[in-house]
Amino acid sequence: MLFGYPVSAATANNWLHECLCEILRSIHASLETATPLPLPAWPDIIPARYRKRLEKRRGLEDRLNIYRITLEKLTTAEQKQILQALHDQNQIELLLSCHLNCEAIGNFPEAIHEPVKKLFEFGFELLTTLEIRDKHYKAIYDETPHVCPFCGCQPFDALGSRREALDHYLAESKYPFAGSNLRNLVPMCNKCNSYKLAQDILVKKDGTRRKSFDPYNCTEIRLSLENSQPFAGTITPTGQIPKWQIDFQPNTEEITTWDEVFHIRERYERNELDPKFKSWMDDFKRWCKSAKILPSSDQELVEAINRYATYYEEMGISDRAFLKASVFRMLHTHCQQGDQRLIFFIMSNLT
Repeated sequence: MLFGYPVSAATANNWLHECLCEILRSIHASLETATPLPLPAWPDIIPARYRKRLEKRRGLEDRLNIYRITLEKLTTAEQKQILQALHDQNQIELLLSCHLNCEAIGNFPEAIHEPVKKLFEFGFELLTTLEIRDKHYKAIYDETPHVCPFCGCQPFDALGSRREALDHYLAESKYPFAGSNLRNLVPMCNKCNSYKLAQDILVKKDGTRRKSFDPYNCTEIRLSLENSQPFAGTITPTGQIPKWQIDFQPNTEEITTWDEVFHIRERYERNELDPKFKSWMDDFKRWCKSAKILPSSDQELVEAINRYATYYEEMGISDRAFLKASVFRMLHTHCQQGDQRLIFFIMSNLT
């Protein structure tokens, strides 16, 4: 991804998830003794610091009761397996970096599948009801560029508009214990969400583990088109498009996962670079005209392109500027290296 979210947005208001986990741990603890200990009745089972906010959520009481009753019927070994999964599925940073593995719900006794899923689906719904989701989104919106970091192309709407998709980064169908954990919930544009869907960010289709970007602990990456070939791409009615080679720096395993899950290179080429190359060249022509720049030598053209590329580089992520900057940085490199065909092409376009 192109940039990360502030981790404070996920940790500062994650109280609902912390509460659910604390209640579940108390349920498990009550079963660990030779004679099961009685649990406090509702709402006393809710930790005191959260009780007033949740005591009227009787739907939560029902789902916790079903979870407890189902858990009681399992073996001690199965109960321990589930408790371990509750812990492991929420170690998001360690899981994404492959420093920890966790069991998916498919490895649990079938009887517990629905109780777990229903409990955390309800927890996810409560994030909206309790206005946690809006606070989470506002914290992200206020501190980052107002654009999807998974593609960099789709703008995020302001708070109060139609909500962006809130994706379960670790798919809730496989890792439901992280279903209400803000550390695992990431806003992304609907296009990116439609590509990701329920893909397993932790495991490839062949079953092998993979590293993935941590949306709350991700340093910016740089896109480069330097190795693209200006006259080797598709011929269109408006001219020939470069043959694009999209590289990312640093080149890491996380980049590979990001591209595989979100089809980033394919989308950039198909939706941005190919259809917009001609209009971006026309934009450069208009910019030169408004700046009263009419290059009369190769060096003057190189300097003009460098100035234009730098302008968009300084704009950062906004309005696809990073893609436009990369295109003109590539053109600058080829012209600086003396590509006479390209120099003639651009000069001709300016007249």
